[in-house]
Formats: sequence, structure tokens, C-alpha cells
Amino acid sequence: MSGQNKSSRIDDWLLGKIYRAAGQPSVRLRFRNSAEVSPKDTLPVANIVIPDRKTLLRLLLDPEAEFGDAYSKGRITLEGDLVSALEILYRSMSEVEHHRWYVKLVSKCMEYVQRNSLRGSRRNIQRHYDLNTDFYRLWLGPQLVYTCAYFPSPGATLEQAQVAKLDYVCRKVQLHPGERVVDAGCGWGALALHMAKNYGVTVRAFNISREQILVARGRAKELGLSHRVE
Repeated sequence: MSGQNKSSRIDDWLLGKIYRAAGQPSVRLRFRNSAEVSPKDTLPVANIVIPDRKTLLRLLLDPEAEFGDAYSKGRITLEGDLVSALEILYRSMSEVEHHRWYVKLVSKCMEYVQRNSLRGSRRNIQRHYDLNTDFYRLWLGPQLVYTCAYFPSPGATLEQAQVAKLDYVCRKVQLHPGERVVDAGCGWGALALHMAKNYGVTVRAFNISREQILVARGRAKELGLSHRVE
């Protein structure tokens, strides 16, 4: 067997393993121009082109994480509708994940390592939230709200939608001036400050992230709300 034929058989085997690991979705996987695998009973929604064996091997080890990383760095090309392909891949991989013993084992190990005990919760929070706040401002906007926004109209901006969400929450809990509110896990203080400023309540906010508490206190001082938000 020539070296080229042996290499081609390896490529075919790797593609097949990746395709099965992804749950055999309705997409065509293609490695360079030498190997491909596609669904048997339906037309593929998209073609996913993998240019090198390094990416191929990484996809085999962790298809879910590597696909997004490789696509964002241009190491994978997708021909066709991206949204439809992602929906199909997500559904297909989700169905397969439940049946893999090693996925369950890794999941259990990660649950143990990252368990939310008193000490573990503080460690997890520090790793995730105690980063430079400027990083979060790049994609969360000036309100620094981590949860989903509420768009009252199609033309609303993200900033307007975040304020609308804060106001929606306040109306839902029927706040009245003079009431006292506890905000557990207050983040950077957006909701606490909104409640105090617009609904006349006093808020006691809690958080175990040092960075977020410092930012929240600074924002309260800037807005003249330090006496209403603790």
C-alpha cells in the first residue's frame, strides 16, 4: 500500500469517527479534497471543509469545543446556511452526548472539581467574574447586565433593552417607595441601582465577587445613591 493511499484511509477513518461522534448530522464533512462523509438518506444542509489534519484530530477529541474555536479562527470553512447547520449540529450532538460513558465520567469529574461548596463557589466566582471590568464592558454594554435583555420593540438597542429588562423586573415585583429590597448576587449593581434610582427603595446588595462589589460601590457613589444602596 502506498503512503498516499494509507494517508487517505486514515483521513476517511478520522472523518467517519468525527461524523459519528457528532451524531451523524445532515451535513457533509470534507477533508481537503481527499475525503468526505455525508448523510445517506437526505441532502446535506451545509458542507464543512476541514483543511488540515491537526484540526481534524482536535475535532475528534472535542468536537463541540473545537468546532467553534476552529470556525472563529478560519480553520474551518462552512458552505451553506450557518444557522441551520449549527441548529442541526447542536441537536445531533446533544442526543449523542447522553450515551457516551466518557462524557458522563468527565462531567462527573468536572462537577467535583468545580463544585459549589462555600470555598468552591468563591473560587469559581473569582475565576469568572474577578477579571478586569473593561473586558465585560466590551460586550455587556454600560449597564453591565449579564442576563438576557428585553426588547420592547424591534428597533431597540441592546442598552435600551437592558434598561427595559430592569424596569420590567421592578414592575413584576411591584416595588413601592420606601420598601427595603435584598439583592442576592447583585453583579455589578445594575438592578440594585435601577431600583433605588427609579423606584425609591433601599437596597442591600450581596456578592462574593470583590471586583463586582468595588464597581457597584463606585457606580452608586457616582449616581449619588450610596445612602440607598448598601
